[in-house]
Amino acid sequence: MELEELIEREENKDKHELYLALAIAEREWNNIKESLKLCGNIGEFSSEDFMAGIIEEDVIVRLPKISPTKSVSFYAPSFYPMYFLKNLRIMDEKYEQKGYRTTEALYSYIELVTVASERLGLKGTMSIAFGVGYANVRTGWIAEKGMQRERELFEKMFFEGKFKDNNWQFHWTSVQQSLKRIFDKFKSWQENEDLYLKETASDKIIKPMLV
Repeated sequence: MELEELIEREENKDKHELYLALAIAEREWNNIKESLKLCGNIGEFSSEDFMAGIIEEDVIVRLPKISPTKSVSFYAPSFYPMYFLKNLRIMDEKYEQKGYRTTEALYSYIELVTVASERLGLKGTMSIAFGVGYANVRTGWIAEKGMQRERELFEKMFFEGKFKDNNWQFHWTSVQQSLKRIFDKFKSWQENEDLYLKETASDKIIKPMLV
């Protein structure tokens, strides 16, 4: 096989995997859109909002291969947006057996819902916290870093008054109402820092150490 033909085959393979992952992302975006419809309209999926490309060393290379994007973002210290498309593909491969209960679904949903919440008006760490909380109640998994208190409160509000079960459906009225209540709470925290500090303070009693 000629070198040029081999290169072309690899590029076509990359393109196929890219478009496959973007189709999965759009499908899940529409699911999220349904679940958040009481919060507002998040609009249509756009790959421009994500680090969507082929990983080559330490950069994401968008197709066509003339637009490199550094694999460092505001979220990078805690999460892994550079693996967004890979996580989507693996999530989809595991779905028949495990549904959304995979770490790949967790990190895919953090990325998707963070952007969705930004579309609805949340910003910075508040949008990330909302994405982390949503991903947790969707998958049952906990992100390895960051937003612990907000995630705990999101989960508490989401499952309040009902059995804790992550196998819920996006179109359920109870799910949509819970997410609306949670979104309104996050929005109020964003608009009132004192309220945020008061309501997210740890309820654990810290006992002094005797020495």
